[in-house]
Amino acid sequence: MTYIIVYFGTAVLAMCLVPVVSQLAKKYRLVDAPGPRKVHRTPIPRVGGIAFVVPTLALVLPMFFLHNRVGLSFHEEQTKFIVLLLAAGFVFAVGFIDDLRSVPGRIKLLCLIVASLAICASGATLSSFSLGRWFEVQTGWAAWPLTVFWIITITVCMNLIDGLDGLAAGIAAMVCGLIALLAFWTDQPAMALLMLALLGSVTGFLFFNFHPAKIFMGDGGSMFLGFLIGASSIVCQTKTPTFVGLAVPFLALGVPVFDTAFAIVRRRLLDRRSVFAPDRGHLHHRLLDLGLNHRTVVITIYAITSINTSLGVFILTSEGKDTVEFLAGGLLLLFVMFACLHSKRPYGILTTLKHNWIITREAKTELRSFETAEVKMRDARSFSAWWETLCEMGRQMRFERIELWHHGNGAPENPCTWKSPQEEFATGKTAQFNLPIHKDEGARYEVRARIWVNGCLELGGRQAMLLARLMDEFPPPAEKEEVEMRASEPRVCVSPQISRTEELHAHGSQTSAGRPQMHPDPA
Repeated sequence: MTYIIVYFGTAVLAMCLVPVVSQLAKKYRLVDAPGPRKVHRTPIPRVGGIAFVVPTLALVLPMFFLHNRVGLSFHEEQTKFIVLLLAAGFVFAVGFIDDLRSVPGRIKLLCLIVASLAICASGATLSSFSLGRWFEVQTGWAAWPLTVFWIITITVCMNLIDGLDGLAAGIAAMVCGLIALLAFWTDQPAMALLMLALLGSVTGFLFFNFHPAKIFMGDGGSMFLGFLIGASSIVCQTKTPTFVGLAVPFLALGVPVFDTAFAIVRRRLLDRRSVFAPDRGHLHHRLLDLGLNHRTVVITIYAITSINTSLGVFILTSEGKDTVEFLAGGLLLLFVMFACLHSKRPYGILTTLKHNWIITREAKTELRSFETAEVKMRDARSFSAWWETLCEMGRQMRFERIELWHHGNGAPENPCTWKSPQEEFATGKTAQFNLPIHKDEGARYEVRARIWVNGCLELGGRQAMLLARLMDEFPPPAEKEEVEMRASEPRVCVSPQISRTEELHAHGSQTSAGRPQMHPDPA
């Protein structure tokens, strides 16, 4: 009777609370506006998490103090449950603030770590890993890190899957039902009651959140759901074999977990973007791109989650190797589905990885050259040392040409030119850019450089950026007399390839690759 009252009570209370929250959100403009990554076309209230957080806590807390099996179970694990609810409330507050005013991702992650550590401090940790009577491994010092990682992973996955109307709420409802069954099966009435309360409130919220949605749960709601599910599974597994206690919710959460894993791999390895960068590469976006409508995509993901939830039930009733087989079957189903939807042609993936590896390798090499040039520039005490360091950096970064122009009172003069040996480059295109160097009296000097951009503009742009940074930090030395004197003298030229005619014009001057040489100005 307690279970029935809590489930239907939270469902009805959530259904009554959603319209009130929606009206207040519209009044204070707490709405989610349409955007390039959004599937809705009109502003929709985004603080709906209140509608299932309040009913869950309002009905669970009084029930914990009843004189029945639920109250007895609560008193046995009182510290764990109090910390669990306080930490979940803290996570909801952080997410709610993010809905009101954007909170940086690092701050949210730090708050999740703090809340997860509180769960560990209450005594709920992955202190061992066991599979029935087969084996048991003590995690030792890794118990806390593993617990924190598990809770944060589930929270982030639930937050990222909240991309379509009713998707996160429907998946959360199935997972809550499965954990409630696991708690009931292992004689944990208080945990079963908590999961049923959350299931009821999410069910009531889902009536307004299913497509077309009238309200969104927001980051506060999705983070609360993910954290409470992840932390509850940790508390619940303390009285079950660890493998079963984690495999059951993991299978039910297979879609958001795999979706997050594929998103991280895609963004980091293929797209070379931050793992926190938003995109339209999630599972639901892929299904929408295949031509399925909004409701069909959600129902399809519901069906996949239902299959894995059923496998989780079979794990509860199975023993021995059957437990591992059911888990492996569910994971294989998810992997095949995601691999088919997310993968490119194998050749295309290999080509992309090779291209990214080349860029990463070249970027590291260029950064080392820049850092070496910084050290030498800092020790340079003359214009000659400064110019030779600049030429050496140009050679290491495979520049085609570097010129220094001096803007005096008259026409611009080009006292210094460095040119790379042409035989190093068979064919290719170049890009040219000019860098005015601002001194005390204005932009009196200018660096003109030409960069090889064979097949990759990004590397050329990185080289230009490093050269610009070097000129900002170390402009030409302050010996103005020396620079102005060189501007009035024959031009300095660095070129390994000078014909016999040029040598005659240079009055017999000798040349050597990579060293400044003097020859008369053609002008």
